[in-house]
Amino acid sequence: MMDRQAGVFNRVVSGSGRKAAVSVTDTNWGYIIRPGENALMRAAYGEMAASFAGVLLGMGAYGLWLLPNATDAADLLPFRIAGTVVFFVTAALLYLIARRGLCYEVHVDLQRRVLRTARRNRHGRATPIRSVPIAEIESVYLQRAQASFMRNQLCVRIAGERGQTQVAVGSEAELAPILQRMTPDLRKQAEEIARPERVQPVFKPRVRSAFAAR
Repeated sequence: MMDRQAGVFNRVVSGSGRKAAVSVTDTNWGYIIRPGENALMRAAYGEMAASFAGVLLGMGAYGLWLLPNATDAADLLPFRIAGTVVFFVTAALLYLIARRGLCYEVHVDLQRRVLRTARRNRHGRATPIRSVPIAEIESVYLQRAQASFMRNQLCVRIAGERGQTQVAVGSEAELAPILQRMTPDLRKQAEEIARPERVQPVFKPRVRSAFAAR
């Protein structure tokens, strides 16, 4: 668990007296932007449901061969095999979903100078999805909702890509402080990467030649 090992504290971006839709967790290498408490709870329930459904499907796949005359009925054998494969594949997919987690989060790593996207499960284990160097991020901006039923999005644009990468969703009051924090952080990191390092001159001691005048 990346943020547990880093010794972190959680700073919630509040939203006018209600539970926040976004939270920011500071670490010793940067900070993590993730959904608020309600979204985390829904994600945990979804993971538990996926795990339970996966167990049921796995038992169903095995139970197909426990039915009476399961091995004797040759005409039903292809259907049993197909059902077993479908059940096992679906159970495996649900297990992977539950293991990776349903909580989407973004890591702003100022030490390694990368922006990571990840999924975190209810046990606190993060599975990285993608890592992008900060130097490749062209801009970070707030995309306001066009309708009342839509949500504002905090996004970044990556060089060479047409689409956008979502960082967080919420109200403008919740996303604006994160935008104000990310903008100088990403700009500073990009400038430090682009700035050429000054090579210090190396002074070598003069060695007297054997033919030098004495």
